[in-house]
Amino acid sequence: MLSLVFFFSFCVLVKIRQRSRNKKHHQLLFTRVAELENKLRKDPSNETLAEINILLRQLAVAYYPREEIASLTGGDWLHFLDQSGNTHDFSRGAGRILVDAPYQHGSLQNLNIDEFIPLIRRWIFRVTKNPLIKKIAQINDKMIQKTDEKSVKNGGVSFE
Repeated sequence: MLSLVFFFSFCVLVKIRQRSRNKKHHQLLFTRVAELENKLRKDPSNETLAEINILLRQLAVAYYPREEIASLTGGDWLHFLDQSGNTHDFSRGAGRILVDAPYQHGSLQNLNIDEFIPLIRRWIFRVTKNPLIKKIAQINDKMIQKTDEKSVKNGGVSFE
């Protein structure tokens, strides 16, 4: 009976720790999005959009299989964002600026920050809150951790 109480307590503590870690992760993530939003509002530049695009790619690679994400560019990348975010606003709306911006010089045209930033926030929230995607992310984290452990054992060099 006592071992059952300890086991239950252990499970509760693990769950609390996991939720705390997830909450901290989300707070840091949305703080970063707020920083990028402020930067974009002050100076709408290609560089800031590139930073946002990099953030989206990092999240996509963390939450989806790398093989599916790493090679996506242009319309394929926007289609992935649409599909994973359950929207059409990347390929047909404000998110299109992610692939159009590198070809614009000077001030960015067709950038509606008031539509673009909420679109980014919704995509991030949807991807990071989906339990199936979270499970995939946990598996990816474990694989990365094992790879890092192998790398450390091999003196910082990965032989894979």
